[in-house]
Amino acid sequence: MLPLFTDEKSNDYALKLIQEYEFDPEIAVWDDYNPNLPADFEYKYWNHRLAVLKGIVAKPPPANKLIAWFERHTSERNALTVAVLGLFLAALFGFLGFAVGVAQLVVSIIAWKHPAPQPPSNN
Repeated sequence: MLPLFTDEKSNDYALKLIQEYEFDPEIAVWDDYNPNLPADFEYKYWNHRLAVLKGIVAKPPPANKLIAWFERHTSERNALTVAVLGLFLAALFGFLGFAVGVAQLVVSIIAWKHPAPQPPSNN
């Protein structure tokens, strides 16, 4: 029995779960149990377990050992440093690629304007 099903909409949903997904028929049974809890009520035995579950949901554990290692050895400062270094290297290699392209263009223009002399034929 689930004490969540207290209104008509919830009861309809429970019946749908029972009919379509073969849930246990007892989930739709509601005996109108409504305990009056004192103001100082606390989950004495569940408090620690609920706190652990909340922590797991807030920050799930890593999926594998590699991700766990990265999480242990990565800080925000290191991530920013690597990002800036990557940006600098991308700009450097982009500029070098541009310079090589310009050099190839210059060499091809020179070769076009001043073709190499043809060797004499042996005929």
